Amino acid sequence: MTARDFEKEFEEKYNRYGSMLYKIAFLYLNSVSDAEDVLQEVFSKYYLSRKAFNNIDHEKAWFIRTTQNCCIDALRKVERKNVSINELTAAAQTDSDIEHDVERSIVALPPEYKIVIFLYYYSGYSVEEISGILRIGKSAVKKRLQRGREMLKMKLEDYA
Repeated sequence: MTARDFEKEFEEKYNRYGSMLYKIAFLYLNSVSDAEDVLQEVFSKYYLSRKAFNNIDHEKAWFIRTTQNCCIDALRKVERKNVSINELTAAAQTDSDIEHDVERSIVALPPEYKIVIFLYYYSGYSVEEISGILRIGKSAVKKRLQRGREMLKMKLEDYA
């Protein structure tokens, strides 16, 4: 593969996954700038490794897993500060108050619940697919979904 072909492929992958990976990173880190840094790190790793994938599912799983690992590393390095309302407003992509409140509540969840909620409800992955991506058992995925839903229900009880 020539350098020009790889650059074209790189751009295609960035366009395909960039938005989704940014959202995952933001859910983990609660910071626009940190999420952007993680996104840059993930695509730098891809660029430097020139990774070849077996299929589209393997490719997508690699990008999600690498994003998750980079976020975990970032969380280990620095104690997280509370997200400012300006960052939440900048990250919100909806004008609806309830949807905005749901997004804010998801951001406030512990990381292990954020990722499964995002992958299941926003990206449309099945429990089995999430299990493979995160390398955890299906029962763990189901339990995290259940606990995440319970936490969200408590935070959003005003909308009941």
